[in-house]
Amino acid sequence: MSSFSDHIVSAGASLLPLDFLKAGKNLPVLLPFYHVVSDVELPFRHNYNYPTIEQFEKDLDFLLANFRPIGLDELFEGNNLSGTFHLSFDDGLTQCYDIIAPILKKKSIPATFFINPLFVDNRELFHRYKASVIIKLMKEKNIEINLQKTYADIPSLDETAHDLGIDWNEFLEKEKPYMSLKQIQKLQDDGFTIGAHSMDHPEFWLLDEENQIEEIRESMSWLNQNIGPSIKAFAFPFTDVGVPDSVFKTCMKEGLFDLSFGTAGLKKENLKKHFQRLALENDRGIPASKIVKDEFLAYRLKQLFNRHIARRDM
Repeated sequence: MSSFSDHIVSAGASLLPLDFLKAGKNLPVLLPFYHVVSDVELPFRHNYNYPTIEQFEKDLDFLLANFRPIGLDELFEGNNLSGTFHLSFDDGLTQCYDIIAPILKKKSIPATFFINPLFVDNRELFHRYKASVIIKLMKEKNIEINLQKTYADIPSLDETAHDLGIDWNEFLEKEKPYMSLKQIQKLQDDGFTIGAHSMDHPEFWLLDEENQIEEIRESMSWLNQNIGPSIKAFAFPFTDVGVPDSVFKTCMKEGLFDLSFGTAGLKKENLKKHFQRLALENDRGIPASKIVKDEFLAYRLKQLFNRHIARRDM
């Protein structure tokens, strides 16, 4: 939608009760997700917005008041998902273990944590996080530069970091942004589910089909060897846009995953056991209550529009 359409939807959603917007049995399941929760500035998330602990707890209380939390097993079974939600977290950051998991346990909320194997135990740093660290340092030094920050730009990011005196190994040792394998295994022991998020978080639209499949295959292999999940789940990094149906067919044929996820918000998918998640992090600090209401109204309006087009074309 355009920004004008977004504004209209947002205004309309504020006038309608959520119970009305989410009523019915044929709506998509709500799959909210985050990356991190923290009350302090994280250098690797300098150019990202993330909720404080207080805001995160408010978001969770809103979800609990209006939806029933379910585990990955119930999502996989797919029976009577209306009015439910399954929460997930991407990238395997250490705040998932230190901050998020204790809050979820306190509130009895199941969740899935999607992991990039090459980042586990702080062996490597996500390229967008490298860019974030560089941008923060450049601002402090009043340096202006047009920084490219895709997966294809990793060599130039590393070169820029070297020029600025940034040693990624030292940064990882000091900041320890990611969970260790032992912490991830402990999350599973505590009842949470663990999924794969590709090996090192590339933009899949930059990869050819063979490399897309290899990212899935290798990360799921790591997951099976180190975690041994009862339900194999894969969340596409960034988005599933640019992933052809042939990739899904290959993954299904090889049994690489049982469930997969994109990030297109509240949406029904034609692909079997493929779901879309809704980001609850945003640049303006908008609470989950507003994001969810806007999303449900937008979905309702799209349904009405599609029905109108279908009737017109009959």
